[in-house]
Amino acid sequence: MNIESVLFVGVGGDGIITASNVVAEAFMLAGLDVKKSEIHGMSQRGGSVSASVRFGEKVYSPTDKLGTVKFMLATEKIEALRWIKYLNRDSVVVVNDRIVPIINQTIDESSIDESMKTVDTKVFIQRNFLDDAKKLGNIKIANTVMLGVLSKLIPVEEKFFIKAIENIVPEKIRGINLKAFEYGKGIE
Repeated sequence: MNIESVLFVGVGGDGIITASNVVAEAFMLAGLDVKKSEIHGMSQRGGSVSASVRFGEKVYSPTDKLGTVKFMLATEKIEALRWIKYLNRDSVVVVNDRIVPIINQTIDESSIDESMKTVDTKVFIQRNFLDDAKKLGNIKIANTVMLGVLSKLIPVEEKFFIKAIENIVPEKIRGINLKAFEYGKGIE
């Protein structure tokens, strides 16, 4: 297996670190070598957060080079565009169709939407995952719904993702997260 990367991008509070921990755990359970890096920045104030999980037979570096990321999970459109230079035509992107407001800034959402249309990747799934999470009863599980979608596109068996959720997610919210993951697996 070649070395591949999953890049997680979003803002503080979106569950980027937890999602990346689940994926890293799933890869380790599958017997793959895994390296992980994360940048928190001003995450407690809604700032940019990113994490990279690289996996394969033997991984030497936790960081990605421009144009080499195979998978991206973006919980927000502006963050997806900020990290677009790491993708290529073979990349797979799952992005939440939302924008987190920036304090004292005017955002031209139509311009951002036009830029999103220019993303040239093998798979590009843009959807309002917050609506899906609301249907399940908790908007904080949108990232887990997204993981369910992404997991269908990553070459690791579902059982490893489920076990990783069981290992990483606190018991009091484990059930709703497993439900969100299964819901995401059913999204076409």
